[in-house]
Parts: sequence; C-alpha cells; structure tokens
Amino acid sequence: MSPICKNFISGDMTGKWCIFVPRAEVDAVWDKIKDALEHNQLLCAKVSTALHSMAHGSIHVICVYTDNWANVEDLMHVRDVLRTVGFTEELGYKRDVDTRNGRTGPDEWYLRM
Repeated sequence: MSPICKNFISGDMTGKWCIFVPRAEVDAVWDKIKDALEHNQLLCAKVSTALHSMAHGSIHVICVYTDNWANVEDLMHVRDVLRTVGFTEELGYKRDVDTRNGRTGPDEWYLRM
C-alpha cells in the first residue's frame, strides 16, 4: 500500500474508514484523498494494490485513518470530510485492533455510515 501520513503510528486505538474502488477509478479517487491530506483535512491514508476477488474483480481499498476510534467526534469529522470530497455512499470504519485480530464478516465493522 502507498501511504501518505504525518508521523502516524497504528495502535490499539487507531482505525480507518475503508473506501473500495474499481481499478479504473482508483487514480481519480486517490487524487481526491491526496488533496484532502495536502490541505490537512485528513491525518493519514493509504491505497492498496489491486485486490483480486472472484465476486468483485479487481478492486482497491483506500484506508483513511483516525488516531482514536473512541473519539466519535473525530470519526464523524473525517466522515464529513470524505462526504465533502465526494464519498457519499455508505462506508465502513474498522478498528486496527480488529484488523490485527483477523475479525472479518458481518461484525468486522465498528461503524457503517
């Protein structure tokens, strides 16, 4: 994954909004995220190489991080920034501790908005 971060360290309290993007759209979508990062609207983000799935074809995931999943005000602020730059569809927020523990399936998302 290609990260753009400002002294960000993942830990038990960090988490991320996940944006799944088709290969054909990933460069344009990543440009929107980079612009928000460069304007200090977001803390940290990274984009994956293509994920291969028989059900979904080749997609990418863009992770937009927060430093404290318990800070609901910050989570909502970051979600609002993402809506402002065009991500109005429902997104999932996943805590890094859940990622490290391998939590997947219907209950992997801490929030869906």
